[in-house]
Amino acid sequence: MEASATFSKGEWIVHHYYGVGQVKGIEKKMLDGTEVSYYKVKTRNSQYWIPVKSEDNSRLRPLSSPDEIKKIARILRRKPDEMDPDHMQRKRLIREVLEEGTLLDIARLIRDLSARGVEKKLNPTEEDALKRFRDRLVREWSVCLELDMEEAFVEFQENLDKSMAKVKIA
Repeated sequence: MEASATFSKGEWIVHHYYGVGQVKGIEKKMLDGTEVSYYKVKTRNSQYWIPVKSEDNSRLRPLSSPDEIKKIARILRRKPDEMDPDHMQRKRLIREVLEEGTLLDIARLIRDLSARGVEKKLNPTEEDALKRFRDRLVREWSVCLELDMEEAFVEFQENLDKSMAKVKIA
């Protein structure tokens, strides 16, 4: 998203780091003697301010559409891809998805890490990434489809379970 893009009060957005939040308004604050406009964004557990015109706005995007959630569900149901046996390569992939990944990349990583967890024990980095990505995706699923978190998690898990049924346990 370009730095010039704007969001409106009440709009749901996703920040690359903070996750799903709702724009509660635009506030002006002083920064180094200059008045700067900030989005005030409320998440489930916190709130943050991000400058309206900022390089960091490339880390903001609109909430996914229901059609995008359907694509995510299809990815979750597909047979998982086998992950690299080298833990450093898996760690690099997790970092890349965390820093630059699309929602589709996140869904693939959730699916593939979940399958790896069925076959082998995940290391702490993988467990943490799986939990973080899953929680963020379920939250977006919930807001996008106007479901409570439990309903969104059930739908998410039903789709993922179809993929896990395709995993061969060694």
